Amino acid sequence: MRGAPTRQGLVSDKALHLGEDILLARHGDSITGLLQNRKHDITIARLRGGRTDWAANSLVDMTPRITDSPVARLERLRDDFKADKLSIKRDEARFLAKVGAVWGGVVVALSGGVLWLAYNSGNSEMLQAMMTNPGY
Repeated sequence: MRGAPTRQGLVSDKALHLGEDILLARHGDSITGLLQNRKHDITIARLRGGRTDWAANSLVDMTPRITDSPVARLERLRDDFKADKLSIKRDEARFLAKVGAVWGGVVVALSGGVLWLAYNSGNSEMLQAMMTNPGY
């Protein structure tokens, strides 16, 4: 009776990964080959009978993350902002908000001025037609 294969028996002269240990513990001598998927950081085992199994090579992020709702993400962002844990500091964010508000006011004033100028200097009927009829 043959014992379970060792890691060195399956993979020689290569880096040993955590996924190999996990798969050996699960399947033992029914493993016919191991394959490393570097993109997903997993080890894939070919088993007797044509089946396959896989295991992660690292302990980090082995459990799938539960996606937060947008409201939960905003609440976490708000709490991080209040605690000043973000990469942008509170003072910088306030300054950018003030600059954005001033810029918005300038844009509204300029747009209003252009419309007022067009209404006073142009044909009011043509301006009314442009504003109501999209020209389709």
